[in-house]
Formats: sequence, structure tokens, C-alpha cells
Amino acid sequence: MNMRAKDIQLAVIDMAGTTVADDGLVVEAFEAAASAAGLPESGPEREHARQYVLDTMGQSKITVFRALFDDESAAARANAAFERAYADLIGDGGAAPIPGAADAISRLRGAGIKVALTTGFSPDTQAKLIAALGWHDVADLVLAPGD
Repeated sequence: MNMRAKDIQLAVIDMAGTTVADDGLVVEAFEAAASAAGLPESGPEREHARQYVLDTMGQSKITVFRALFDDESAAARANAAFERAYADLIGDGGAAPIPGAADAISRLRGAGIKVALTTGFSPDTQAKLIAALGWHDVADLVLAPGD
């Protein structure tokens, strides 16, 4: 199939790591989440959980925490702690657009292609990230996992 640029109607683009550099904030926020869920501060259980978080980047964080913790209340505590920690970290200037990302999105939109930014963060965390970047009007749509 020969796809021409004018055939593309929608570009769906991930945020963290693709259009946004957060310099390890996900792992840093995970540490707060793991502690809130009762994981030991160090050792193989903590290392396994940290690696799982890295391996599942882009997935819904509550889904990741449900997989890590068999207990729904522990997963909910971890998710809430993660969201608070990540919001605090991005509020402190820990996230920045990857150079050229906003321009690339603008060029796509200028060519008539709708752009959706997606994330594994909750809608509230995604909104805080968008606000921290000043990207309120960068995309046509923002998508995040919800209830």
C-alpha cells in the first residue's frame, strides 16, 4: 500500500520519552509509590518492581501497580503516591519538551493532520504535565487512561 502524507489523518504520539524528556522522573516517582505500597526499600523485590516499571513504560500506571501488587488497596496507594510525586517533580521543572517536538507537532497540524498526545499517566497527571510544558494548544487531543 502506498501511503501519501495527505492520506494521514491522525498522528498519535506518546509523551514521556517521545515528546517530553523527564530525566528519570518516572523512576523517581516510582520509588515513592513503592514505599507507599510497602515494598522493602532495597533488595530483589524492589529491583524487580523497578525493572517492571521500566519495562512497562507507556502503560497505565494503575494497571502496572495492580500487576505488581496483588492487593487493590496497595495498588491504589502506590498509584496515588506516584501521581503526587510525579506532579511535584514536574512542578519543580523536571520535565521539558524534547528539542523539536513542539515544532514537529506544529508542522503535522499545519499539514492538516490531527495530533493526539497519549500517556500512561492519569488524566490529572497528564494535565499537570501539559501545564508545566505550556502545551495547552499544542495538540488537537490529549488521551490518558481513565476509569
